[in-house]
Amino acid sequence: MNLRDRLQEDMKSAMKSGQKERLGVIRMLLNDVKNIDLAPKPTTAEEALAAYGKKLKKSVEEYERLGKTAEVQKLKFEISVVDEYLPKMASSGDTERLVNEFLARNTFTEKQFGQAMGAFMKANGGSVDPALANQLLRKALAGK
Repeated sequence: MNLRDRLQEDMKSAMKSGQKERLGVIRMLLNDVKNIDLAPKPTTAEEALAAYGKKLKKSVEEYERLGKTAEVQKLKFEISVVDEYLPKMASSGDTERLVNEFLARNTFTEKQFGQAMGAFMKANGGSVDPALANQLLRKALAGK
């Protein structure tokens, strides 16, 4: 079952069970998935959902800074719904292991960090958190 079909099935079940908040989030996600054909750059459904999740996380940071706890709670609920549909990210330990294996197979210097990060993300793309990978790769290259 592809992502669009899964979202539509979950939308139906949320309607039947009366989960209004969840239904609203699923409708937004479904709308983003349907609109990927209109995007200037070709994207996948997973990338569209990841971008939506990223926007929500930035909004959470802003609302926390402003002290608006009600909005923060609402956005955190939305993020939890979005995370259900995204591929599971590797843990920090798994990401560290992937970085070490990558550096064992390749020879990069600290000055070639950008190239190393690009190659690492191309090899492990959606399964790792880019911010964590960046931090671990920087630390590993600095230690060489």
